[in-house]
Amino acid sequence: LRHISEASSAVQRQKGGAKGRSVAPSEASEVSAGRLRAVVARLEGAVQATKDLLAAASSLLGLCALRLSLRLVLWHEAAPCHSCGLGRSKHPGEVDRRIVLHWALANMVIQLQGSRREHQSRCQAIKDFTKKQRTSTLLSVRLRRHVDRCRPERVREGNLEALRTSSVDLMVDLLEELRLPPFSAHPFFVNLRNGHPHLVRRLCQEALMPMLKAEGEMVFFAGELCSRMYVIINGRAQYVASVQQQDSTNSGPALVKRVLHGGQWLSEAALWTSWVHRGDLRALTDCLFFALDASVFARVISAHKSAHSFAAAYARKFVEGLNRGLQTDLVEAGPVNQQ
Repeated sequence: LRHISEASSAVQRQKGGAKGRSVAPSEASEVSAGRLRAVVARLEGAVQATKDLLAAASSLLGLCALRLSLRLVLWHEAAPCHSCGLGRSKHPGEVDRRIVLHWALANMVIQLQGSRREHQSRCQAIKDFTKKQRTSTLLSVRLRRHVDRCRPERVREGNLEALRTSSVDLMVDLLEELRLPPFSAHPFFVNLRNGHPHLVRRLCQEALMPMLKAEGEMVFFAGELCSRMYVIINGRAQYVASVQQQDSTNSGPALVKRVLHGGQWLSEAALWTSWVHRGDLRALTDCLFFALDASVFARVISAHKSAHSFAAAYARKFVEGLNRGLQTDLVEAGPVNQQ
């Protein structure tokens, strides 16, 4: 496990008293590249915001001009000089030119108002979404650009395939960024992302599925077969289990009762061994879970040799710790030594 051994060696060198050590060129270049990407993303965001402002201003000016023209036509129709016949049709049965112009201007005003409202609604929806989900600056800029390019008046047959490809890439990046934070505190997935980010990306796309549970609804019961690891995104849930203590001579089982909140996970053992739920989980409030399917997880990890070796070593240590303590769905990666 190259990335783990390198990290361990780095920790040992730091503990050896190598104070004042200069940053390696590769580390410095990586930090500089990250800062440069952040600066470029902010600049692109400012440019996109300026473009949106100019587009809104031009749309507003066009709407004002059309409204002014419409008022002039209405004034001309109501003016006393209309008796001279200016603008009237010379043939009986035909509509006056002033009325035709009135209808045309009114139609243009209605269409422009609808387009402006739709654009404002779309921009506000993107702004609310990126703010609520706390997406990165670069991804927020890409999202605004893509939505702007997909406006009906800008879609052409020549750029249709490029828009489809861009839409798929953007959706993949959004799924990865939205589904990755639940694993940001899990030691296995932190190490997996450092060494194999493409595998974590595949897991977010293929193995991770959202689950919504209403207040009071049961998520699982004791005795049910378990094939998924659960991560709580938001809300609160209560776990209750009655398990036998393995290292105790007492015949009475131990009662485990805990309230869980966003950022915590359960049933990780389903990823590493055959598992049956040891307790009940009930939603105390409306909850959003992410469920990681164990079979898809195994298929994705097994496709890469070094990741599979890392997962196998992790699984052995996890199961050893599981056999030493209380076997509940709350067992985490405590027994795994990350050093």
